[in-house]
Amino acid sequence: MTSLRITTPCRIHLSLIDENGYTGRVDGGIGLMLDRPNVIFEASNSAKEFKIEAHKYYRESIEVINEIASRVFKLFNISNKNFHFNLKRYFPSHVGLGSKTQLSLAIATAITKLKKITHLDMSELTKLVERGGTSGIGWRGFETGGFILDGGHDFGKGKEKESFLPSSASTFANPALTIFTHRIPENWRFVLVIPNVKKGAYGDEEVSVFQNNAPIPKNEVNEVSHQIIMKIIPGIIKNDLKCFGEGLKRIQSIGFKKIEIGLQHKLVKDLLKFFEEYGLKAYGMSSFGPSVVGIIESDSEAEILLKEVQKNQKNGGGHIYICKPNNTGAKIDYID
Repeated sequence: MTSLRITTPCRIHLSLIDENGYTGRVDGGIGLMLDRPNVIFEASNSAKEFKIEAHKYYRESIEVINEIASRVFKLFNISNKNFHFNLKRYFPSHVGLGSKTQLSLAIATAITKLKKITHLDMSELTKLVERGGTSGIGWRGFETGGFILDGGHDFGKGKEKESFLPSSASTFANPALTIFTHRIPENWRFVLVIPNVKKGAYGDEEVSVFQNNAPIPKNEVNEVSHQIIMKIIPGIIKNDLKCFGEGLKRIQSIGFKKIEIGLQHKLVKDLLKFFEEYGLKAYGMSSFGPSVVGIIESDSEAEILLKEVQKNQKNGGGHIYICKPNNTGAKIDYID
């Protein structure tokens, strides 16, 4: 085996759970994986010289590829001279879809599989590429797909996390603990809208949001947890989109999700309002936005909703996808 292609899912992060920490744990979250947009990453270790290629629209990612690959090469004392990487497809960073985690794990997975390094599990690979320090959705979803509930991190002096920080500033924390995974009902369809507005908070701005708004009041943290246990998870298990959506809508008006939505461009808030007025059973915003999803129960409903969103957007621009659930995680194809 000298070449492979990895096609990743796309991550929708529906909510953090606990930015209070009174229980001695912090973060936690819920999210799910969709079949598109994708990262498609090809790797070979039979090249004549080290080379990184990327489509002209994705060349900003070459630095990330080089950084992550160099970290893996160094840890395992691997020479890079015969490796050829080609980023065939990528989706925008900092729009709430977890593209950097998916790319980072694709790189680490490709190298370790090509070199037949088998003793690291996905959690260890995630730690290696310094992801999962707040959310555990993207790294577990890369492996399994589906709906995911994560239980965050131990919190307090001398623990995994001592302060409220996003993943980008939590590189010393272990990947967030997976509590529960479940298949997303196969009939659910997701109209994913990535508005052409300012990207979601990241870097210093994201750190500032956490520092300025945490801790969240304990009663709001408790209600978010209650909605997840009594509405959102039962909705997934029973294929009851109404039950799922009732919980999802409620948590958008409390806790950290309310803060994330409050930071958004008017166009994003108007999209969420449109979904409500349209009568959708379930909708939400992913992570720090600006990406939003409307969830329906058939291909025909999805097509109708997409056209209505396009009319509503008018000159809003951006990208709109009809997505299916990804219940299997990243796909690895051996191409020689």
